[in-house]
Amino acid sequence: MTALARIEAGLRAIGYRPESLIHDYSFADVLSEAGEEQCVALAAFTQVPESYRSAAFGVITSAHDAEAVQRRRALGAPILFSIGHDDVGVWRVGAEGKPRLTERVPLDQLEALFVRNADNWSPHAVHRAKSLGQTHTAYQLDFVDLGLMPMIEHEIEAKLDRLLGEVIAKLLTGIDDPRREEAVFRTTFRLLAAKILIDRQHPDAASWSTASVAEILAGIETYYHLDQMARPAVEALPTATVEVAWTTLRDAINFRNISSDSLAFVYENTLVTVDTRKRFGTHATPRRIAEYVVSQLDLSQFDLEDITIYEPFAGAGIFLVAALRHLSDRLPDTLSGEERHAFLVERISGAELDSFACEVATLSLILADYPNANGWKIPSKDLFEKSVLAADAGGKRIILCNPPWEDFDGDERQRYPEMAAKSLSKPMAVLRTLIEARPDALGFVLPQGFLHQKQYVELRQLLADNYGRIELTSLPDRIFQRAGLESAVIIATDWRDDDAKGLPNQLRSAEVSDRSRPDFLMTGKISTERRRAKRVCSGELWIGALDEVWEFLADYPVLGSQAQVHRGLQWISQSAGWSAVPREGYARGVFKPAASLLQYRVTATGYVDIREESAYRRGPLTRPWDRPKVLVNVARRSRGPWRLDGGLDLSGLVPSQAFFGIWATTAELPMEVIEALINSPLASAFVLERASNQHLTNLIMKQLPLPKRGALAEVVAAVRRYQEELAAAATYALRTPEIDSRLETLLIDIDAQLLKAYDLPPRLERRLLEAFRGHEAERRVSNPFKGWFPEDFTAYVPLHEYIGPLLRENIGAWALETFTPAPEHEVERLRLYVQ
Repeated sequence: MTALARIEAGLRAIGYRPESLIHDYSFADVLSEAGEEQCVALAAFTQVPESYRSAAFGVITSAHDAEAVQRRRALGAPILFSIGHDDVGVWRVGAEGKPRLTERVPLDQLEALFVRNADNWSPHAVHRAKSLGQTHTAYQLDFVDLGLMPMIEHEIEAKLDRLLGEVIAKLLTGIDDPRREEAVFRTTFRLLAAKILIDRQHPDAASWSTASVAEILAGIETYYHLDQMARPAVEALPTATVEVAWTTLRDAINFRNISSDSLAFVYENTLVTVDTRKRFGTHATPRRIAEYVVSQLDLSQFDLEDITIYEPFAGAGIFLVAALRHLSDRLPDTLSGEERHAFLVERISGAELDSFACEVATLSLILADYPNANGWKIPSKDLFEKSVLAADAGGKRIILCNPPWEDFDGDERQRYPEMAAKSLSKPMAVLRTLIEARPDALGFVLPQGFLHQKQYVELRQLLADNYGRIELTSLPDRIFQRAGLESAVIIATDWRDDDAKGLPNQLRSAEVSDRSRPDFLMTGKISTERRRAKRVCSGELWIGALDEVWEFLADYPVLGSQAQVHRGLQWISQSAGWSAVPREGYARGVFKPAASLLQYRVTATGYVDIREESAYRRGPLTRPWDRPKVLVNVARRSRGPWRLDGGLDLSGLVPSQAFFGIWATTAELPMEVIEALINSPLASAFVLERASNQHLTNLIMKQLPLPKRGALAEVVAAVRRYQEELAAAATYALRTPEIDSRLETLLIDIDAQLLKAYDLPPRLERRLLEAFRGHEAERRVSNPFKGWFPEDFTAYVPLHEYIGPLLRENIGAWALETFTPAPEHEVERLRLYVQ
């Protein structure tokens, strides 16, 4: 028996079925620039149809060559065998570095190799590790590199996106009719489906490689039973153009090893233009969010016999495609393709208003369900009509939803009074309706304001009353294609009967930082998570990183009790409200924080319009702008934790609405303390955890905790020392490192004196400061800022003590110098005494 035959026999012995073992398997090396074709003598898959997602093992017949194994990484198999002269090499393949030869096994010991590894190498174990290992550590296997599959997936989608973009561009040449544009999308689907069948060597496509486009389109119509759907109207497209597009697609990289869901996701993402997305709503669900939600729901906890998954407002069906893949992974290997298809069609459903979106969703499901013929149908429904959503969602066990995010406008309130009565916010009205439908599990994407805003307290409490386990994930902007949308994900499970209401909830709060956004979009990896079991009484579902800090400061006075906070001027014509030079009716002021404000400094000034006839609102004109005040930015200054900049103005500047003005209303609160507070890590951390969008509100600013009375003189003195040094530094012709170091020392002293006034426990103070670790350089000050503590300093010492003389005097080997070791003869006597 040859080595290859022995390997095949070993794989069969541990559970790999004959149809999942493919000889001379060719595939595109998507990890290379050109995507050239590679081949293995044998490929083993955990399930069929084959793809990089289900690839478990590959065999090459060349010698034990790391480069040869490296070229087969795109297969997606975590282990490759290389056949040598009298032994077989076992290689681990990962995303980074070269493959690692873990052992060389003599041919007569191959059977024992498979017996020894049967549990970990079985189709079920490998498939679980590859599909669930990212989110469920219990399924991870040490030989499965969790970075390999996301890397392949990323390269596949990038190449497919470029390819389909090129095909669509060719088909759209000279077309500006929306009806014909839809014909382009339908034609592209059919050509894409044909390419898949050809590359996967499907018997029905045996003659398509050389057939005409008309014959291919007719063949796809027949294979997928598309006669009930809108036709592509190819006659509306120039025949020569369609031929060119087909040639481009046919001659591209081999699709054989590409997973069906990847093709479906790219089809949805690439084929739906910006204009078409507007017809679906204000946004579309990114693939990674859909994958994240479905994986966190963990379909394994639901009984397959009665599981149902429903997506209202399905758009192009991204959640449905993700659910199809995850549910398909759970089905027994003993089911035939027809049985799997029938099960999935019966259990997965959705609805959407836009008819073309319904078609895109249906076609995406067809692609994801390869090679099964069409049985999918996403109906067109107006889910905001009275009782339609409630009826559709009733009885569904799992509901996945990313609804439209805008508010009901005046006409819609008249048209949909039942839904608008629940909330003027569409996502909140939908969420309430779905909770009332009582699904066992709910995955929901919505604006980030839900996490914190007071207006949603009652809705958050409704969620807590009805679900025992609630997970919230905060996402940064730029997750969606449209920037500026800060979103959140709700995952609610463990539906509660009346007897369980009022018991503690199991809460999880996760965050994806802006820095971690690329990692999340590639692998679904979050930045931080916090868990807590508590009884939710006031809709407080979110577990903040600094909750203990705010709980400690809960009875401290707040800024609004001792100061006024007002926005600056707003004009009918914003651009006309600013002038770089003096003008009649204008006063000296500031327009944009980015150009005018650093911490502790107002930099550039100009002139703002103070005429009543120019004002959009007259109230801001009446504020006491001539009095001393601290000017603060309204919009966040960064995506990181440093959100606030404030500068004390003594010259009567008038700001635009991009600034807050803050005035003390009592002599007991010096303006320097307000300035120190605004520029402190405490204030930035507070608004970071309270603000739900890019702009702050007067209310949030008024809720900033103030130090208790008494220890403020040192804060005032520290601010004045820093301001004096800043003024002196501005007069120097040369800014030396020594000057910057002195300024940094004085800046740190301000932070130390302010935090000392709050008297936080050292552990909490350190937790607050560590929230800014890695973001020190983002602090917008006039001098470099490198942070408060060295990274290797782990003691819980208050900042004012760390920079003070007491700690400096006691750093070093003084303990060893003071307490010298006892002489050896005394040690010996003590040893004898103890014995």
